Amino acid sequence: MYLVAENYDCDYDRDKLPHEFLDDIIYIIEDVHGPTKNAVYPLKFFDEIYYLLPSRWTHFNFWLSRMAIWFKTGKFSWNPDLGESGEWQGTDKPFDLRNIIPIFKTFWNDFSNKKQWIKDDLRIIRKSKIPFTTVIPLKIKGRIYFSI
Repeated sequence: MYLVAENYDCDYDRDKLPHEFLDDIIYIIEDVHGPTKNAVYPLKFFDEIYYLLPSRWTHFNFWLSRMAIWFKTGKFSWNPDLGESGEWQGTDKPFDLRNIIPIFKTFWNDFSNKKQWIKDDLRIIRKSKIPFTTVIPLKIKGRIYFSI
Protein backbone atom coordinates (compact mmCIF):
# COMPACT_ATOMS: atom_id res chain seq x y z
CA MET A 1 0.00 0.00 0.00
CA TYR A 2 1.29 3.42 -0.94
CA LEU A 3 0.39 6.71 0.68
CA VAL A 4 0.09 9.86 -1.37
CA ALA A 5 1.47 13.08 0.05
CA GLU A 6 0.94 16.57 -1.29
CA ASN A 7 3.08 19.49 -0.21
CA TYR A 8 1.97 23.14 -0.22
CA ASP A 9 3.63 26.37 0.83
CA CYS A 10 1.00 28.90 1.87
CA ASP A 11 3.12 31.83 0.67
CA TYR A 12 3.95 30.50 -2.81
CA ASP A 13 1.12 28.05 -3.55
CA ARG A 14 -1.93 30.05 -2.43
CA ASP A 15 -3.73 29.57 -5.70
CA LYS A 16 -3.12 25.79 -5.57
CA LEU A 17 -4.20 25.10 -1.97
CA PRO A 18 -6.88 22.41 -1.62
CA HIS A 19 -10.42 23.46 -0.77
CA GLU A 20 -11.28 19.92 0.25
CA PHE A 21 -9.10 17.39 2.07
CA LEU A 22 -9.31 13.73 1.05
CA ASP A 23 -8.80 10.95 3.61
CA ASP A 24 -6.34 8.96 1.48
CA ILE A 25 -3.86 11.85 1.04
CA ILE A 26 -1.38 13.19 3.56
CA TYR A 27 -1.25 16.97 3.23
CA ILE A 28 1.94 18.75 4.23
CA ILE A 29 1.13 22.43 4.59
CA GLU A 30 3.92 24.93 5.31
CA ASP A 31 2.57 28.16 6.72
CA VAL A 32 5.00 30.40 8.55
CA HIS A 33 1.93 32.35 9.70
CA GLY A 34 0.20 29.18 10.98
CA PRO A 35 -0.17 30.10 14.65
CA THR A 36 -1.05 33.74 13.88
CA LYS A 37 -4.14 35.63 12.75
CA ASN A 38 -2.65 35.58 9.22
CA ALA A 39 -2.83 31.79 8.92
CA VAL A 40 -4.32 30.45 5.70
CA TYR A 41 -6.00 27.58 7.55
CA PRO A 42 -6.95 27.83 11.23
CA LEU A 43 -4.98 25.46 13.47
CA LYS A 44 -8.11 23.38 14.08
CA PHE A 45 -7.77 22.07 10.49
CA PHE A 46 -4.59 20.18 11.40
CA ASP A 47 -4.15 16.73 12.91
CA GLU A 48 -0.49 17.25 13.78
CA ILE A 49 2.06 20.06 13.69
CA TYR A 50 5.80 19.86 13.05
CA TYR A 51 7.37 23.10 14.21
CA LEU A 52 10.68 23.89 12.52
CA LEU A 53 13.07 25.43 15.04
CA PRO A 54 16.42 26.36 13.45
CA SER A 55 19.49 27.39 15.40
CA ARG A 56 20.67 30.98 15.03
CA TRP A 57 23.39 29.82 12.61
CA THR A 58 21.03 27.70 10.49
CA HIS A 59 18.49 30.53 10.48
CA PHE A 60 21.17 33.02 9.43
CA ASN A 61 22.27 30.75 6.54
CA PHE A 62 18.65 30.38 5.48
CA TRP A 63 18.32 34.17 5.42
CA LEU A 64 21.45 34.60 3.31
CA SER A 65 20.09 32.31 0.61
CA ARG A 66 16.61 33.84 0.87
CA MET A 67 17.97 37.39 0.50
CA ALA A 68 19.96 36.35 -2.59
CA ILE A 69 16.81 34.91 -4.19
CA TRP A 70 14.81 38.02 -3.31
CA PHE A 71 17.45 40.28 -4.85
CA LYS A 72 17.55 38.08 -7.95
CA THR A 73 13.74 38.16 -8.38
CA GLY A 74 13.15 41.77 -7.31
CA LYS A 75 10.40 40.85 -4.89
CA PHE A 76 10.60 39.96 -1.25
CA SER A 77 8.75 39.42 2.01
CA TRP A 78 5.32 38.22 0.97
CA ASN A 79 2.87 39.99 3.27
CA PRO A 80 -0.58 38.50 3.96
CA ASP A 81 -1.86 41.89 5.16
CA LEU A 82 -1.27 43.63 1.82
CA GLY A 83 -3.91 43.42 -0.86
CA GLU A 84 -6.90 41.13 -1.02
CA SER A 85 -4.88 37.90 -0.92
CA GLY A 86 -1.51 39.27 0.17
CA GLU A 87 1.30 40.51 -2.00
CA TRP A 88 5.04 40.72 -2.36
CA GLN A 89 7.07 43.80 -1.55
CA GLY A 90 9.86 45.08 -3.79
CA THR A 91 10.18 46.68 -7.19
CA ASP A 92 9.58 43.40 -9.07
CA LYS A 93 12.76 44.14 -11.08
CA PRO A 94 15.57 41.57 -10.84
CA PHE A 95 18.83 42.80 -9.26
CA ASP A 96 17.32 46.22 -8.51
CA LEU A 97 19.63 48.02 -6.04
CA ARG A 98 16.61 49.80 -4.53
CA ASN A 99 15.59 46.48 -2.95
CA ILE A 100 18.81 45.98 -0.97
CA ILE A 101 18.02 48.19 2.04
CA PRO A 102 14.39 46.98 2.41
CA ILE A 103 15.58 43.35 2.15
CA PHE A 104 18.13 43.93 4.93
CA LYS A 105 15.48 45.68 7.06
CA THR A 106 13.20 42.68 6.61
CA PHE A 107 16.03 40.34 7.58
CA TRP A 108 16.90 42.37 10.68
CA ASN A 109 13.27 42.61 11.78
CA ASP A 110 12.80 38.85 11.48
CA PHE A 111 16.12 37.93 13.02
CA SER A 112 15.75 40.28 15.99
CA ASN A 113 12.14 39.22 16.72
CA LYS A 114 12.74 35.50 16.28
CA LYS A 115 12.82 34.55 19.98
CA GLN A 116 9.57 36.34 20.82
CA TRP A 117 7.75 35.01 17.76
CA ILE A 118 8.80 31.44 18.57
CA LYS A 119 7.65 31.88 22.17
CA ASP A 120 4.27 33.21 20.98
CA ASP A 121 3.89 30.44 18.37
CA LEU A 122 4.60 27.67 20.86
CA ARG A 123 2.21 29.14 23.42
CA ILE A 124 -0.59 29.20 20.83
CA ILE A 125 0.22 25.69 19.55
CA ARG A 126 0.28 24.24 23.07
CA LYS A 127 -3.02 25.95 23.85
CA SER A 128 -4.56 24.37 20.71
CA LYS A 129 -3.95 20.85 22.14
CA ILE A 130 -2.93 19.63 18.67
CA PRO A 131 -0.07 17.12 18.91
CA PHE A 132 3.16 18.79 17.83
CA THR A 133 6.79 17.90 17.38
CA THR A 134 9.69 20.32 17.36
CA VAL A 135 12.02 19.71 14.41
CA ILE A 136 15.57 21.04 14.49
CA PRO A 137 17.27 21.50 11.10
CA LEU A 138 21.03 20.98 11.00
CA LYS A 139 23.36 21.83 8.14
CA ILE A 140 26.16 19.28 7.85
CA LYS A 141 28.62 19.32 4.95
CA GLY A 142 26.29 21.40 2.80
CA ARG A 143 23.22 19.20 3.39
CA ILE A 144 20.27 19.89 5.65
CA TYR A 145 19.20 17.21 8.11
CA PHE A 146 16.26 17.28 10.48
CA SER A 147 16.37 16.10 14.07
CA ILE A 148 13.19 15.35 15.99
